[in-house]
Amino acid sequence: MSLAIPAGLQARESDNLKHEIGVWLGGSFPFPSTPYDDVLDSNVGGGMFYRVNWPWIFYTEFGLSYTTYFSQTTQLLVSAPVYGALVYPLPLPFRLQIMAKLGGGAAYLEVRPQNLHGWDPMLFGGLEMSLLASRKLRVGLRLDANYILDSHRRPPLEARIGYLYPGTTNARYLENRTYELRDGGFYHFGLMVSFIF
Repeated sequence: MSLAIPAGLQARESDNLKHEIGVWLGGSFPFPSTPYDDVLDSNVGGGMFYRVNWPWIFYTEFGLSYTTYFSQTTQLLVSAPVYGALVYPLPLPFRLQIMAKLGGGAAYLEVRPQNLHGWDPMLFGGLEMSLLASRKLRVGLRLDANYILDSHRRPPLEARIGYLYPGTTNARYLENRTYELRDGGFYHFGLMVSFIF
């Protein structure tokens, strides 16, 4: 038995999908009262995102951002997270739309000037407060949080050798025989604008 779907019904279903592409710009900060907050300074960050109103009552969002965190030493950290998230628009009885987001992805991290770099898994969460300025334009505020999982890595070879041999040349390992890998959290608060088509 075959089921025929009228072409008009297929077109109506595809017309209900609303695509949205946007950008944000604002402050990027390490989580307060963490070891990263003691070392890294906040800075301006930015990003872009794409979302579609699917599945069911949710939106699906994909995005990326870029921030450079300076430190109190000569080093700096470049962070470029990429994520996918499920977005739930809270059913509130006023024009201000509030959306809660939860997802995951990966963050590209690079420590300069040593040029140590790599990808780490990441958890993503966020909150958005926005208004539809017109049928095609949305403006608002975003608060995103990235929790980067770095503790799964092994310490560098020099640290592992330093546990066994006291003759390492790196002063950090001479002072402290332990090497800690810590997960890190960063949040971004900024203005956003998006276009719906």
